[in-house]
Amino acid sequence: MKFQKINGLIAATFTPINSQGNLDLSQIQDYAWLLKANHIKGAFINGTTGEGASLTFAEKKELIDAWAPFNSEEFKIIAMVAGTSQKEGKELASYCQEKGLYGISVNAPYYIKPNSVESLTEFFKPIAEAAPELAFYYYHIPLLSQVDLPMLPLLESAGESISNFAGIKYTHTDLMEFNQCLRYKNGKFDILWGWDEMLLAGLAMGAVGGVGSTYNYAAPLYYQLIHEFQQGNLDKALALQEKSIDVISLYPKFGGAVTGKAILSQLGIECGNFRSPGNSISQKKKAELLQELERCNFFEFCMQPYHKQ
Repeated sequence: MKFQKINGLIAATFTPINSQGNLDLSQIQDYAWLLKANHIKGAFINGTTGEGASLTFAEKKELIDAWAPFNSEEFKIIAMVAGTSQKEGKELASYCQEKGLYGISVNAPYYIKPNSVESLTEFFKPIAEAAPELAFYYYHIPLLSQVDLPMLPLLESAGESISNFAGIKYTHTDLMEFNQCLRYKNGKFDILWGWDEMLLAGLAMGAVGGVGSTYNYAAPLYYQLIHEFQQGNLDKALALQEKSIDVISLYPKFGGAVTGKAILSQLGIECGNFRSPGNSISQKKKAELLQELERCNFFEFCMQPYHKQ
């Protein structure tokens, strides 16, 4: 099965959580419109940024329901469906196909870990087969999963045995392997770069599509970075990448990934805090963050606040 490669940026979306710790699905419509208005090519939901590991099975289905109406050829919805439970992954994959999403994704089991490419493929093969019409991406993120198997053999294993295998969401810093995966069988598979603060490096190694959390609010910066790279203006592209790094380097000071939710709130999308053991951010810290963002001229290159139509 042949799937069109993604050219451009996919936002790894945050999950809106209200003050009671429940999903706030009322934010999804405005969230989708904000991303579309800024030329984002789709949403990767229920993933790492979306706190998928902290969501219940029912909540994952609710988020799939909420995002599904926005799926289109121009704006693709890809849902994470598994990380530890193959059975849950199969059920969610089937549900994604029923709801008409573009694709599904699975990361390596991170508790009982596969010790070979073959065992990893056997884990996600039934999940992919449960949604045979959808593009299936393996989510390679060894920093979190602690499963760092070689990806070239995985392309061979999955590519031969899974008809709807589309490629890899590659969230790793092995640039040599990333490039090898891009060139495997004359570029047969879609290898999506997953490291925002190193997008320029990914582009230099051949990336044309990427998935990341900071694309939720800083898409104009990254599209300008891509433009400058394509025009051969490497100094300008590097300066833009450094602006990205300056913002992302604020994350540890303000509680990690919840910083991204706080930034998104400045654009009119309220996603609340992260669930425990993820961090929360106080109003005082939000005000300090705003000052830091102003110091690094963040608001010159971020998305514009969303105004309801």
